[in-house]
Amino acid sequence: MATPGSSPAQNPFTPSELVLLNGDQFATPVRFGNNVSLVHTEGKVSAEQLGQAILTAAILSAEQAGDLRLEARQKRAMMGLRKVTTLYAVPGRNASPWPEGSLERQLGPLAQRLLTDKGQNEVSNVIYAWLGQDSAVPWTVAIDHVKQGLATRGLLETVEEKKLKLFTSKSYLVTDRTAALVAKQPLAAVHDLLATMQRDRPEVWQLLTNQIRDAVRRRTEKTDVDF
Repeated sequence: MATPGSSPAQNPFTPSELVLLNGDQFATPVRFGNNVSLVHTEGKVSAEQLGQAILTAAILSAEQAGDLRLEARQKRAMMGLRKVTTLYAVPGRNASPWPEGSLERQLGPLAQRLLTDKGQNEVSNVIYAWLGQDSAVPWTVAIDHVKQGLATRGLLETVEEKKLKLFTSKSYLVTDRTAALVAKQPLAAVHDLLATMQRDRPEVWQLLTNQIRDAVRRRTEKTDVDF
């Protein structure tokens, strides 16, 4: 990952990708809720926990690299009747050379586009735009986006399977080359990044957590249930 004094171009994986490829260190299975299969083992973990860790690591790493800055400030809500504190992704001057297809590579340009669009660059809007479409399982969609980014670089193998001769499902497998590369990547910097943010900037940490969840909530398909 991009640690202080190093460049994203020097690393085969971004921080969010390392979280994905070591998912059992950042998430656990849940009894009630959606679990997703890990790409490096036979196990499963909570899609929400893993997705939250992936998105948090990506945003904090983009800030650390200077691609954006997280800024808490107030905005008017409830038709201007009250003010609430929200978190903005302010575009930075850097455009770090993150790997092609990675989440980190897309955050700065998205923040810039939304800032230009009437200052809509709240973190929630950045993640909402990145997710691309509504889904019944948006956490899984977020995880799949990161898998697809790795697959475009040949770091995950894509397996397609026809179901009922109508639908094609995709799954992703870690290649031997990727497994060897992952084994050489220390995770201490990723854990430290998350822990330091939570300890030293608790207000921003909580806002970031809430903004990510809000984006996923807004991307969750609404269904009408007849009773």
